[in-house]
Amino acid sequence: MTEKEEEKSMDCVSDQEREIAQLALSEFQKGNYSACLQNIHKLEVRTFDLKVAHNKLVAEYYKNDLRSTETFQKNLAAFYSQFKLRLEKLDDVDHCVAHYNQAVLLYHQKQYTQAIRIMERVYKFIEPMDENLAQQVGLLLVELQMSTKQLDKASGLLSFLENQLFHSHPVILKQGEKPAKVIDKDKKMCTVSSTTIDQFKKKLQMYKARCFLMKHSLGAASEEIEKIEEQSEMTIAARFLRANLLYLQGNCEAAMEILNGISSEADFGSSDESYNVILYNNLGTIYHAMGKYHLACHHYQKAIKADIELIQSKSNEEKPLYRLGSSRYHELIYNLGISLLHAGRSADAFDCLIIAVRRYHRNSRLWLRLAECCIHVHKESNEIDFNIPKEMKVGVEMIGTKKHQKIVLTKNLSNDKKYSVEGEPYAVPVPTLEFASLCLRNAYLLLPSDTTSPIPLLLIPGVTPPAPPPSPGPAPSVPLSPNSVSALKNSILASSAYVCLCLGDYVLALEHARNLLSQSKLLGAHRLLGHLYAAEALVFLDKIADALEHLNPENVKDIALHFPVSEILDESDNVANNPPSKWFPTNLISARAVIHYNTAVCKTLRGQFDQADGLFKQIWKDCRSNSKVPARLIMLVIYIELQLGHPDVARSLIKEYS
Repeated sequence: MTEKEEEKSMDCVSDQEREIAQLALSEFQKGNYSACLQNIHKLEVRTFDLKVAHNKLVAEYYKNDLRSTETFQKNLAAFYSQFKLRLEKLDDVDHCVAHYNQAVLLYHQKQYTQAIRIMERVYKFIEPMDENLAQQVGLLLVELQMSTKQLDKASGLLSFLENQLFHSHPVILKQGEKPAKVIDKDKKMCTVSSTTIDQFKKKLQMYKARCFLMKHSLGAASEEIEKIEEQSEMTIAARFLRANLLYLQGNCEAAMEILNGISSEADFGSSDESYNVILYNNLGTIYHAMGKYHLACHHYQKAIKADIELIQSKSNEEKPLYRLGSSRYHELIYNLGISLLHAGRSADAFDCLIIAVRRYHRNSRLWLRLAECCIHVHKESNEIDFNIPKEMKVGVEMIGTKKHQKIVLTKNLSNDKKYSVEGEPYAVPVPTLEFASLCLRNAYLLLPSDTTSPIPLLLIPGVTPPAPPPSPGPAPSVPLSPNSVSALKNSILASSAYVCLCLGDYVLALEHARNLLSQSKLLGAHRLLGHLYAAEALVFLDKIADALEHLNPENVKDIALHFPVSEILDESDNVANNPPSKWFPTNLISARAVIHYNTAVCKTLRGQFDQADGLFKQIWKDCRSNSKVPARLIMLVIYIELQLGHPDVARSLIKEYS
C-alpha cells in the first residue's frame, strides 16, 4: 500500500469504528483499562493505523499500573520500527504523542538530555497540536529545562504558554522544513473544558513560582506564591514554596514554623516525591543556614534513612514509572557532607562528598569542598596560631643548675602536619594535601563559563547534529550568579596557592597567588590571602625585596567575605541564607598585624633587626583592643632581642611564656 493510499484509509473511519474508539477513550478516562483494551481489540483490523497500535501499548501499560516499564519500552521501540518513525524525520503532528511518551519515560529515568532532545523537536508542532497534548508537551519541556537548570529557557517557555492560554492571538512558532499537518484551531479550542484550563493555569503558576525561586528572583516569586495562596487553599506544595521563599529571605524561624505545621501523614500520591525526605532535607538546610550544623547533620541523616526505606520498600521490577527516579540519595549525601565540613568533622565530610562526586563529577564547587576537607584534616583552623596563652610554650627543658642553668627552647611552635615524602599517588581518594591538589585542578577546569559552544560550520542536510554535552555547572544546585562564579574562582586559586605552599611547590604557589590578585572582582579576604601567599612563596624563593612589596599594609583595605548588597540590582532579590562565618582573623587590625609580622620576618632575614623591632612595637600598640597577634611573634621577638644585645628582655619573655 502506498503512502497516499495509507493516509486515505486512515482518514476513512466508519461510524461504528468511531463509536468503538470513543467508547475505548471513555473507559480509559474512567480507569477501566480492561474494558478499554477489549474495545481496542475490536479495532485491530486497522493494522495500518498507528494510533490504534499506540493506544493499545499505552492501555496495556496502564493496566499493569505503570510497572512493566521495561516491557513498554521494548514494545515502543518495536512500534517505532513497525511504522518507521524517526525523530529526525518528524513531520507529522500525529506522531508527536508517541515521541512524547518516550520522553516521559526518559524523564523518569533521569535521562534529561535525551528527553530534551526529543521534546525540543516535538515542541515545534505545538501550534497545530491537540490542545490537551500541547499543554502536556509544554509542561514536560518546562520540567526538563528546570531539571537541567536551564532557567532562562524555562522562564521564556512559561511566558509563551501563558500567552497561548490567555490571549486570543497566540504567538506563531517556526515549524520545521517540512510542512506539518494542521488541525482546525477553532475546532481544537472548543474541545478544552474550563476545568482543564483552570488546572493548567494553576500548574503554570506553580512552575513560575518554582522557576523564580530557583533564579533567586524573590520579589517575583513572592507575587506568584501570593496568587497561588489566594486562588486555592494552602496545599502542601504551596506551603513548601512559602517556606522556601522565607528561607531564601533569611527568615529561618518562620520557614521552620511552616514546615513543622505540615501534617506528618501527608502523601504526594502518584509522584516520585516523599514527604519525609523533603521535610527532613529542608529542615536540615534551615538549621545549616542558622549555623546549627550538628542539628542539620541529624536531619540529613533522617532524610537519607527515609530515602533508603522508600527505595528498598519494593523491588525495581515492581516500581511504577513515577517511582523509578525517586531516589535523592546523592543530593542528600552532598548536603550532609557540607554540614559535616562546617561542623569540623572534615574526615567524615570527605567520605560523604567522595560519594556525591561520583554523580556530580562536573560540579566545580563540589571539587573545591573535597579539597577543603583535605585542607581541614591537614590543619583545622588558623585561629590556634593566634592563641598566645594556649599555644606558647617557649621553654621545654632545663639543663644544669644555679648559674650554669640553661633553658632549651622549643624547636617547633606549630602542630602543622608536613606533607608526605613516601611518594603516595595523588589520585588515591584519601584526605591528603596531595589529593587536594588534584581536586583543585578539577575545580578550576570545571569552572562555569559564560561562553557558549560554537556552532559547527559544516552541517549535513537532513541530519540532526548530536546534542552538545552539558556545560559544567553546580548541579544539583541552581546556576551560579556572576558574583558567585568570581568568588568560587578566587576561592579555588587561594586554596591552590596554600596547598602548593604546604607541598613545597613555591613556583606554582606564586603563580596561583598572582593569578588570584589579577582577578577583576576580588573580596577583601581573598586579596589578603593573595598577598600573604605570594610573599611567602617569594621568601622561599629568596626574593625578599619582591615579597616586601606584597606586605604593604595599604594593599588590604578590608577582609570582607561577601560582595556588597549594593551590587544586586533589586534589593528584594537579596538571598540572605548564608551560615555565620567562622573565618579568622575577624577584624582588620588582626589582619594587618599578620602583615606586619611577616614584614618583620623579612626584615630579620635581611639582618635589619632595628626595623623589625620597631614593627613589633607598632603591632603591640595597634593590638591593645580585642584583636589578636600571631603566636610565633614571641619567638621572633626573643631572637631579635638577643641579636640586639638585650638578654634581660629575652629572659623576661622566656619566663613569662615558659
